[in-house]
Amino acid sequence: MLRFLFFLFLICSCGKSINTTNKEIIKSEKFTKIIVDVHLIEAKFETIKFKDELIAQAILQNDYDSIFNLHEITYEDFKKSLEYYSLKDKQLELIYTNALEEIKKKNSRLN
Repeated sequence: MLRFLFFLFLICSCGKSINTTNKEIIKSEKFTKIIVDVHLIEAKFETIKFKDELIAQAILQNDYDSIFNLHEITYEDFKKSLEYYSLKDKQLELIYTNALEEIKKKNSRLN
């Protein structure tokens, strides 16, 4: 999760203008679901990396591929959308707030 947050920080701190069209950007509702999935696999990675980091890395990469396939996007789609939302005033913050609420709901259903 730390790598993902560091990646997010780098993107947010770039301050460059992104030339994209709206059709290249994942809609915020779908992007929120993707962020939820990403955080869940990052949490899974953090719990298993202490046993065997190489295996954990392979599982993480496989999980990322699965998420992108499930949502029918590419890594580039994800990256462009993350860059786009990070440059929009408060929009990425709102996406993360919604994602956190969804994770809390999932967690309460498990308990």
